[in-house]
Amino acid sequence: MKKTDFKKLNYFANFLRKKIIEISYKKKTHHVGSCLSSVEILISSFFNFLKFKKNGNNDFFIFSKGHAALAYYIVLMMKKFFSEKFLLENYLEDGGVLGGHPDRNPNLGIDYCSGSLGNGLSVGCGVALFFLMEKKKKKVLVILGDGECNEGMIWESALFAAHHKLYNLYVILDYNKMQGFGKVDDVLNLKSLKKKFESFNWKVIEINGHNLKEIHKAKKKLVKIKNKPKIIIANTVKGKGIKSMENRFESHYNILNENDIKKTIYKL
Repeated sequence: MKKTDFKKLNYFANFLRKKIIEISYKKKTHHVGSCLSSVEILISSFFNFLKFKKNGNNDFFIFSKGHAALAYYIVLMMKKFFSEKFLLENYLEDGGVLGGHPDRNPNLGIDYCSGSLGNGLSVGCGVALFFLMEKKKKKVLVILGDGECNEGMIWESALFAAHHKLYNLYVILDYNKMQGFGKVDDVLNLKSLKKKFESFNWKVIEINGHNLKEIHKAKKKLVKIKNKPKIIIANTVKGKGIKSMENRFESHYNILNENDIKKTIYKL
């Protein structure tokens, strides 16, 4: 997409959000809120930033907040790595290859096993350093959850990335301010994330994570920086698109019911 078609990207985002709700309801799955907060981040990343297609010489992607795997799988379906029929037959099914957290399977577009929170950024650093050493012109993108930032590994990795000037490493933090045990600020206050990462010598841009134009603009700025790692702090809404779930801790665990479905803007 040479010239950014925001109308098309918004269509993709609406399609992804609808499919998350539809398949979560059908499969009776958890982590709906975590999937919904990452919609625009994923759409912008896969359709307007990364080189990523089946049998392609692709960039490297790590969905570190692996509990939101369904959103990732649907995007891979949209990128033609597999069909919707394949997704439904394999997602959370005995013997299926699409588990509740992603398992590495390059043939399906899954570069890394994720779900053990805090590990994704460490692996991203290693891959980014390898690409630089091998003079490979590839980007590494890691999508983090905010609760992951409780992990010490995140900050060790942040130090490592800055020390090695991993300018090919991009991180987007899905900052929906809710995690598995409550509000992020109540569990372990992270403020100010922007100042923290800046103190580690990262380039930081903070945006509205549901605004595709803001995400695009931030990425354009970051691509030009060649001496340090980069992070976008994307302020998002957990459960975005289902009023009864928005900004609610329960959306991390609750399973959608018919009443929830009636409160969405989508007809399933």
